Amino acid sequence: MRNNKHRRVFSGLLILSAAVAVLILRLAWVQLIMKEQTVPGTKYTLAKMAEIQSERETVLDSGRGRLYDRKNEPLAGETIWTAAFFPQEEMAKKSVTKVVYEEAKSMHRLAEILDVSYEQLLNKRSSLKEPLLWPSSVGKGPLALSQAQAEEVSALGIDGVGVLPFARRYEGISSGRQWLGYLSEATMHGGAKASTTGLRIPMTGTDGLEKTLEPLLQGVGHTEAYVQVDARGNRLPGSPIQVKAPGNPYFPLSLYTTIDKKLQEEIEELALKSGMKEGAVVVLDTRTGDIEAMVSLPFYNPEKISPQGGEWNNRALQAAVPGSIFKIVTAAAALEAGVTSADELFYCSGQYEKYGLSCLTGKGHGALTLAQGFAVSCNTVFAALAERLSGAQLQSTALALGLGRDISWQAEKTLGFPLLKPLSGEQKGSIFTTLLPDDKGARVQTAIGQRDVQVTPLQAANLIVTLLHGGEVRAPRILQRVTFANGQKLEELPGHLSPSSAGRISESTARQLLSMMRKVVTEGTGTRLQSTHWPVAGKSGTAQTLVKGVARNNQWFIGYGPVDHPRYAVSVAVENVAPDSPHLAIKLFGQIFDLLSSSTEA
Repeated sequence: MRNNKHRRVFSGLLILSAAVAVLILRLAWVQLIMKEQTVPGTKYTLAKMAEIQSERETVLDSGRGRLYDRKNEPLAGETIWTAAFFPQEEMAKKSVTKVVYEEAKSMHRLAEILDVSYEQLLNKRSSLKEPLLWPSSVGKGPLALSQAQAEEVSALGIDGVGVLPFARRYEGISSGRQWLGYLSEATMHGGAKASTTGLRIPMTGTDGLEKTLEPLLQGVGHTEAYVQVDARGNRLPGSPIQVKAPGNPYFPLSLYTTIDKKLQEEIEELALKSGMKEGAVVVLDTRTGDIEAMVSLPFYNPEKISPQGGEWNNRALQAAVPGSIFKIVTAAAALEAGVTSADELFYCSGQYEKYGLSCLTGKGHGALTLAQGFAVSCNTVFAALAERLSGAQLQSTALALGLGRDISWQAEKTLGFPLLKPLSGEQKGSIFTTLLPDDKGARVQTAIGQRDVQVTPLQAANLIVTLLHGGEVRAPRILQRVTFANGQKLEELPGHLSPSSAGRISESTARQLLSMMRKVVTEGTGTRLQSTHWPVAGKSGTAQTLVKGVARNNQWFIGYGPVDHPRYAVSVAVENVAPDSPHLAIKLFGQIFDLLSSSTEA
């Protein structure tokens, strides 16, 4: 028994020794014979592959969907060419004094293109251990190269330097496009930072279209450029700059808005030059109700969001006291109720003798008709109308005209959304916070656009479109279609109406109001607009407000043009100005229509 046991132990040791011997021989074969052989599928020997520790990559495209304007111009996700720097090959690294003439010449030219000193460029490149997309001096993203610059950088042939396409989300500048929104780092439930890779925290839409369209804008993976490096972080000799992408022909999606980017930029410039500090401008296509431009001030930079500053709030969707532009509603309510007519005669002494109300002129207008009172914005005329109306009549007329409620485009069960509503943060505004039908003083203040009345600039512009369509309210639209990455249509999003349970005003009333709006320009508060290239019509407003206990004004002008064949409806709201300030809204309205007329003729 003992001999059998010894034999089994000996046999086991013999087998183990044989296995170790085979392993030693295999390692010797690999180290001495195979180390210089090329590994299948690569250009490197086994010995060199042993030195490879990792890849060094940089993201060129997050895979997020793109937003475009009505003319296919990029709004978010524009592809630019940029200079990409990768770690150099070990043998290519040299001290400054050893840079050969040709390479030094190329580097000097590259420094000129990138607008940095030669020394800065050289030091940055020589110490590089991670890929670098050369940063722009404006914003957070990489520097955008022109086509000519991109071609020249490529032609320089500098080791480790290439030109690559980069999906730039934003331009890095401040603008009035708060409807676009911005991105921030994604968080999980409970506030913890989310990371799908452990290395990169994904960005998610936090406001505007970036937020409301987030499920459509989410991508299916990022595109990155990479090189292979050794344990010291040097690029392997002959290792090219390679790009890998998800390869999905359908994503990212392309989302096309109704915005005219060029018009948006031009109105932003006009608003800045005018001296406007706070407020909004909205331009609608009168035929469809589509939003062609929506400018909010103060401007915001989507790459530098200040939660405390509030610049990212879209003033075009925020309700403000409208003042006399609300007299359109009062006149409509009175005409619909049959308690007045356009040629009814009133008398204005300057003081209404009730409720502490006076005309803004303080002098009185004398005898004048409703149409004339509308043109010169006589408070006395509209106070008299308010006393003939009930609060319910004012409220229902406002609702019928698209005020005091949500009006923007929306759709149920579309593109996977239970409710698709692209414009986020849209406020309803208000007519009465508490309906007081027996309080004439409340009705009088409401009738001239004060007290509880709140209207958004978008609603104000859409009010004009409603009148031009005979009282039929259209839903302002900002998103018109969605396509796959290969151009195949995913969904067309047609415009629709936005009717009210309160009904609609008659076409006859709408025509009378449009006629009175023309009189505002020919003989009323908007006479300075007679110098515009197109004949226009509209209604002015000056609302008294309190800002932190200080008396301030909101200035408004809303209208349309050209009068004979309306093409655009525009609302201008200049907020929080000193009570004695010139009426900037009227001036800016005229400048915008001069711009619109020149761009249309061109």
